[in-house]
Amino acid sequence: MIDLKVLGPVELRNSEGILEHSFLAGPKRLALLVYLILNRPRGMQRRDRVLPLLWPQKGQKSARNALSNLLYHIRKTLGSDILYTRGTEELKVDTSKMVCDALEFEKFIEEGNMQQAVELYRSDLLGGLHVPNASSEFDQWIEREREIFRKSYGNALEVLAEKDEKQGNLKEAAKWWAMRSESFPYDTRVVKCLVNVLAANGNIAEALRVAGEHADFLERELDIDSQQIMDEIMQDLDNKSGKVNYLIPDRDDVSGEFDIKTIAILPFEELGKHEETSSFAGGLHNDLLTRLSSVSSLNVISRTSVLQFRNTSKPIPRIAGELGAGTVVEGSIQFRSGRMRLNIQLIDVNKDSHLWAETYDREFTAEHFFDIQSELAGKITGSLRAELTSFERDLVDKKPTKNLDAYLLYTQGRSHLSQRTEQSILKSHALFREALKKDPEYANAWAGLAESLVLLEWYNYASADEESDPLDAIQKALKFNPVLGEAYCSLGIYHSYHQNGPDAVQAFEKSIELQPGYSEAYNWLGWIRMILGDAAGGIKPAERAARLDPLSPYTRIFLGVIYLANGLYEEALEESKSARIIRPEFSLSLFVEGLSLYHLGKYSEAEFILNQTLELVVPKGSPVNSEVWAVLALAKIAQGEKKEANSLLEELKNSKDYFCAGLVESAMGNHDEAFSLFEKVDKFSYITTPMCRYYFPGVLSPVRDDSRYKSLIVQVDNSWRAT
Repeated sequence: MIDLKVLGPVELRNSEGILEHSFLAGPKRLALLVYLILNRPRGMQRRDRVLPLLWPQKGQKSARNALSNLLYHIRKTLGSDILYTRGTEELKVDTSKMVCDALEFEKFIEEGNMQQAVELYRSDLLGGLHVPNASSEFDQWIEREREIFRKSYGNALEVLAEKDEKQGNLKEAAKWWAMRSESFPYDTRVVKCLVNVLAANGNIAEALRVAGEHADFLERELDIDSQQIMDEIMQDLDNKSGKVNYLIPDRDDVSGEFDIKTIAILPFEELGKHEETSSFAGGLHNDLLTRLSSVSSLNVISRTSVLQFRNTSKPIPRIAGELGAGTVVEGSIQFRSGRMRLNIQLIDVNKDSHLWAETYDREFTAEHFFDIQSELAGKITGSLRAELTSFERDLVDKKPTKNLDAYLLYTQGRSHLSQRTEQSILKSHALFREALKKDPEYANAWAGLAESLVLLEWYNYASADEESDPLDAIQKALKFNPVLGEAYCSLGIYHSYHQNGPDAVQAFEKSIELQPGYSEAYNWLGWIRMILGDAAGGIKPAERAARLDPLSPYTRIFLGVIYLANGLYEEALEESKSARIIRPEFSLSLFVEGLSLYHLGKYSEAEFILNQTLELVVPKGSPVNSEVWAVLALAKIAQGEKKEANSLLEELKNSKDYFCAGLVESAMGNHDEAFSLFEKVDKFSYITTPMCRYYFPGVLSPVRDDSRYKSLIVQVDNSWRAT
């Protein structure tokens, strides 16, 4: 049976299941075939109607010759009996000899089988198709048909959403509304429905995020005031309809919806044009975050996430909703005539009220600068009634260095390090080095230097300093400050890079013990636990990291990988998409998205995303080409494209990625050949370890039932010193 997919990326397979690439290379062939199938009314189509659509510039004879040529190609590719005629002027495609997703879609809609219809609709009809020299009437025909299918798809999603709402399946309802909104991004009515369902299901932060993004989108695209859109979205939240009204920021009944001890410290507004204002504003902000993250009873949103709101015009309730924070710190800083003036306020988001506001006006010295930080931290913890141990009190009051220049250079280095690009890490390394010249005993700068060196190795970036040893830098950091949580986190990353799993776990756990709000340590701890075989144990720290740093692509993708290892494929897909939105060029997020789609059985979508991943892969990075090829090959096998899968298998064998080659052999049913390749694996990597332990249950189940698999897992454990 011929298989034609036109709702999304076009695919045409002949009766043997082989993809017809050559036919699809000619856009007019495809356009003619689809027109004959879908033009309304369905059935016989007249030649004299087709000719001016596809060959408006040709004469009658020349156009008829061109049509005959295309019909010849259709018969040659799909079979001589695929077309039949009535007289000399009418012709028709015999759709009984093919499966066309557009026709199946219409059938499911007519039968009321909305979910199956939605599953067939991958994206717009013939999306991206351009037919050279066709008439404008043909372009208009395609656009009309697209709109008909698009509306049917949207209506089907609404039927599914409303059905699940009535049955109380709010999570499913939110999924359908989100898909509806993605396809119709300008429709505020749909966003209202999505926000209502999210709020009714208790997902307040997500509801505010969705509303805010839609308002920002319309302001950007249509120049409509975003606050006006926000007001419109929120006004329908009515208790009587079974929905909630606590999303509106100035209502009195919002209390308790956000945890007041989850705190977002926003970047300070910089007043005046003093050249040091920006640098010290960043330093003050960074140090306050670090001090408060040492308090176990507080959840301090990470610097990476709050920096997204530098110079923003968004209202505080919007920001708090996107970050999931019940308390917000905001302020401004100004330098003038040797003095520093700091205005600061602590806001209770639930009550939309100030807990306190304070102005500090001091002579600008190192002592005063750090004293203000200690005072601020003490005032915030006191206002939030956060109980501090004596050890935590010492950490909050501790001065990191006596040298303001060193402090400034360190905070700039941390800012660059968080971006994770090659140039930003190299820049951070140079800044940490400069800070250490100012204060050779600055423990935080030694820890930052160590982390920059490890990450340069991890991502295979250019070496910044051939003579530097990350472990030596870590040891110096701990020599000068034995209770520095950052240093233990750097030590954990160092051990992770060298695949020393147990020591990495110990270091990350120590980092969290010393700095309970350090999101990076939670992020890495969740990941390394999963790597060592405790996938379930990785969820809690990874989710904590995502709460503390919701706008970091690395945090979201680590959580996605851990969800994937636990078989939570929808959740993994959601996290990978979030990471991709935050940083579109991040190859690992696309790779995990492709993996998630594969595990959900959405093979053609997975193939599309994985091909995009290959365009972003960095040599020797993570993932590498061979790891992406392997998943692509599995998607090809699942779709019956054995020839293409075999080509990828040859590439894998040539690359000497024996695990990935064995994985594909296993998918082809060649289990002995798979094990012979697995035996050649020297070391399991960051990607192949979870592949072997957790992924691809449909492919690897027969392998995992084989006694030889136990030996393979021992080898995985040995790669990470887990035995």
